[in-house]
Amino acid sequence: SSYRTLFVSCVDCKKKIRPRKAVISEKQLAKKFIDHKRILVSSGAGGDGRSFFLRDKNTEFGGPSGGDGGNGGDVIVVADRNVKSLENVRSHYKAPDGADGGRFNGTGKSRTSLLIKLPVGTYIRREDSADILVDLAKEGEMYTLCTGGVGGKGNSFFISSTNKTPEKCTPGTPGESMAVVAELRTLAHGGLVGFPNAGKSTILRSLTRARPAVGDYSFTTLRPHVGIMHFADFTQIAIADTPGIIEGAHKNKGLGIRFLRHIERCRFLLYIIDMSIPDPWMQLHHLKNEFQHYNISLTERPCVVVANKMDLHESSVIFPQFVTEAKKLSPDFDIFPVSGKNKNQLESLIVKIRELYDEDLLSDKMYGNTTPFVW
Repeated sequence: SSYRTLFVSCVDCKKKIRPRKAVISEKQLAKKFIDHKRILVSSGAGGDGRSFFLRDKNTEFGGPSGGDGGNGGDVIVVADRNVKSLENVRSHYKAPDGADGGRFNGTGKSRTSLLIKLPVGTYIRREDSADILVDLAKEGEMYTLCTGGVGGKGNSFFISSTNKTPEKCTPGTPGESMAVVAELRTLAHGGLVGFPNAGKSTILRSLTRARPAVGDYSFTTLRPHVGIMHFADFTQIAIADTPGIIEGAHKNKGLGIRFLRHIERCRFLLYIIDMSIPDPWMQLHHLKNEFQHYNISLTERPCVVVANKMDLHESSVIFPQFVTEAKKLSPDFDIFPVSGKNKNQLESLIVKIRELYDEDLLSDKMYGNTTPFVW
């Protein structure tokens, strides 16, 4: 008798385990975050008009039948909120040329426009000029950088009462070309600014669902992060966390002015101060000084002072003196002692952020070429 082999398990029926998405470090993400790029754009040339005469078995001496050339493609930039960086933007774009005219009065094909998707909040300027061509501050906003060439005329276009058989035809006009510089500036309502290791990323994690890297060392954050605060009335407030600013940042020290431009669009600022260090009010003084040297309009915006790390004993001891010294810099400072790590005393700060947002919507002030906006 024959025995049948019994298999207790089947390899093909085993559950397939999908590999987990690789964890990318903050340093690797920073390399992928490109916020400044030179782009060479060229529109398409127009197609040439052609000179033909109708010749077939039924028409021995037909008239002109040369068609016009097609128009070249335009180069258009468009703001897309799904694009977060200039990493995938190429350094050269060329729109297709229009097709030449054909026989039997056939018009050449006109080419479609070439669309370049850029992040919302991108400036476009000429390489040889500081004048801004366009500020893509809204989703779907478009701007034509280069217009395509116009197609040439075939000899059929030149028929007249005095010349029934013209041989003249014209070539298409060449396309335009220019070198532009794209600069990304983060679009957010509020900006968290402070020295390295002051707890800006911790505050952002406490206020929003954003998850920037947090570590007990300087310059943990190497690129801007944006988190959204959600309210019961469906209002959304965008808060941006930027890399740490040190004394002399306007002279390109530390990470320099590369990331200072990301707070130019912010409608209000939140100064995050590390209360665990000696003389914490000097951080506030240095921040105000850096903004005055870089862009004085940053010092004129609504702001609040967030005294972080109040869960430590030394912070609570020095806090009264910090309030006194901060009021000397500006009597209008609103100071909020919080603990971002333990999420203590954040309610009053959240209420103040909402007040700044509501007041900003009623104003018509322009900061960084940006008017009040709703996320």
